[in-house]
Amino acid sequence: MTRLAHISDLHFGSEDPETTAALIDELNREEFDLVILSGDLTMAARHSEFERARAFIEALESPVIAVPGNHDITPYALGERFFAPYRRWHSYVNKELEPSWFGRHVAVIGLNTARRMALRLDWSHGSLSRSQIEELSGRFKRARDSAFRIVVAHHPFIAEDTEELSDRPRVMVRRAQQALAAFAGQKVDLVTAGHLHRTYSAAFDQEPHGGSVVASRTQPGQRVTVIQAGTALSSRTRGEPNSFNRIEIDGSALTVHPVTFGPNGWERDAIPLVSIERHTHSEPAIELTPPKPVSSVYAPGSKSGDAKAGSPPRASKSAPGGQ
Repeated sequence: MTRLAHISDLHFGSEDPETTAALIDELNREEFDLVILSGDLTMAARHSEFERARAFIEALESPVIAVPGNHDITPYALGERFFAPYRRWHSYVNKELEPSWFGRHVAVIGLNTARRMALRLDWSHGSLSRSQIEELSGRFKRARDSAFRIVVAHHPFIAEDTEELSDRPRVMVRRAQQALAAFAGQKVDLVTAGHLHRTYSAAFDQEPHGGSVVASRTQPGQRVTVIQAGTALSSRTRGEPNSFNRIEIDGSALTVHPVTFGPNGWERDAIPLVSIERHTHSEPAIELTPPKPVSSVYAPGSKSGDAKAGSPPRASKSAPGGQ
């Protein structure tokens, strides 16, 4: 079984120290094959916040893949924001903005949706360029035919129809529909994102339903599912506890379970957020469960069966490779 942890919106600068220590212990205890960080590692891209984010990554025993969020670009040093927006990210996190990780049973591709500026008053919302979408096909060439395909980004692609904030069209990443269509064409199974501090799942072209739903087909034999992660560490929660998503791949099945932090520590929800079962010569069945109401790569050591790719800033956390 391949196990991934999808973590978002750590927001160092507003983190709770007790929750942080507990999260590190949980991730190391579970020995995940990969930890996915889908942006907003910091609160305001301060050097001290990036230092804590770097210390968090260094404390993990699993390889890490990370993409930036809008909070990871400085809002104060405007010269740096406009002319070198990712300087601090490159210094503390990774030389790459869109790293990849290829394993025996899964291929993970990062997309950077954070922007230094936009032609609107609120620069916090994400965007994808046409070239990013067009280049996606080449980035999956190293993936095995049987591998599940996952895209990592910070900003959401599909709104949660039961939550006011995410129903606003401006919250969605720019060119979301074009990107989702391209994901379907590249047989992407899962898109992981954050930004909203809300946990939910949705399927491309699926009409809203109450309760669990089976996703509709985007093209023969392929459906695209989006999962959102809540904030793992920040005190800026939005009606739900700190959480992350646990992704498990076992043969032809992929499941996602939220893991929430409470009085008894980190606890895995019994009901999966997403279940994907691939069937030979037929479309994959996808089941989505709504959340409860109100609710390149670092590798400290190689793991058998999976190859890592990427170029982290320091050799102590790197693991070159590929399949």
